[in-house]
Amino acid sequence: MQFHREVVRPDLEELRDEIKAVLGEMVTRDEFLSHVNAIYKRFDRLETEYDALRIAVQRLESRIAAVEEKLDKMALRTELVELKERLAQLQERVAQLEKQLN
Repeated sequence: MQFHREVVRPDLEELRDEIKAVLGEMVTRDEFLSHVNAIYKRFDRLETEYDALRIAVQRLESRIAAVEEKLDKMALRTELVELKERLAQLQERVAQLEKQLN
């Protein structure tokens, strides 16, 4: 009995106190589930924001494509104007050469 009182019992009481401390620090099941639910809510919000951003990027891409198409048309028009000017200059030179030959 004396061994039990002096050795075993204090060890068991110390072990009990340690177990209580660990259990006190542990998260309960309800707390854990509430944390998981909070994480899912954040994921839902992030997914919604992702979808909105994806749609906005698609709109921007289509607008950029339209702008690029307009720029290409403008470049073609500029080239056409330049070609017409060069053709007019060549026609003038041909006319001058014809006058010189005549």
